[in-house]
Amino acid sequence: MNPLKPALITALLFAAIAHADEPAPNADKRALNLAVQRDAQRNQSAAAAVSLPVGERAWVQLGAGESRSRDAVTGNTYRPKQVSIGGGVAGKAWQAGVNASQRRDGDALHQTDLAAAADWRPAEGVNVGVDATRRNARARGTLASPGSGSATPVEQRVKGHGVGVHGAMAITPRFSVYGATVRNHYTTRTQQMTSNSSGLLGGLPLLQNRVTAINRDEAALDRSSQIGATYRVSDRVALNGEVQQDRLHDGGSLRSVQMKAAIAAGAGWTVTPGIGRSRGPQGEGVNYGLLGASYAW
Repeated sequence: MNPLKPALITALLFAAIAHADEPAPNADKRALNLAVQRDAQRNQSAAAAVSLPVGERAWVQLGAGESRSRDAVTGNTYRPKQVSIGGGVAGKAWQAGVNASQRRDGDALHQTDLAAAADWRPAEGVNVGVDATRRNARARGTLASPGSGSATPVEQRVKGHGVGVHGAMAITPRFSVYGATVRNHYTTRTQQMTSNSSGLLGGLPLLQNRVTAINRDEAALDRSSQIGATYRVSDRVALNGEVQQDRLHDGGSLRSVQMKAAIAAGAGWTVTPGIGRSRGPQGEGVNYGLLGASYAW
């Protein structure tokens, strides 16, 4: 959907409002964004991104991050690191951008994502857009062998692409709503890595046991939907509520709801604290917190 972490969305919207009177279409792209998230199961993530305008219409963006998650079955801990690069071009009532990111955690995870988005503002306070994504990933781990209880090393490869739409509308000068949906088409190949067997294993989830709202960008999601609303309490404070539902490729779903507040702290800084609750494919609910900070100049 959006290549940025959810904790950054409100901060970016707030920064864009602050620059609404500037003539350059890319004026709101001069920003530094930071975000951290952590849940009650000690899964956590941290991300940073900086974007800079190029000329009067284009921009570039660089990002880096790291997450930590725990497999609910094996107890193993994973710490993938992420780097990303992107850019785009904007006009008076439109913009288009691309983003490439890569996650790695030694031999446990290699994941490359490409995302493109185009937005159009047909009227004041209305924004509509389309999204396209592509993924190539490889994960290695273990699965319990039926009947024996022993762990079998396996490798799972995921390839596919997705398309989606998104939109936002200002109902009043203070209240706005937004939504997005995406449909992905993935093919998976799971294979034993033992020396005496190279057969394919069908329909076995490798990443499902550690999917949470914190690391959902690492999961293969067949469908994702998101709706939210933002209310500007004042020129310095905006409140945001959001509901999101994902259907996992290996079965099951991930649901989350969260509340955030974007607070203009002065000197170009916006701070975004928030709380949320998610329910993963294992059926267990977990609370999480997030904190974002954005600096625009």
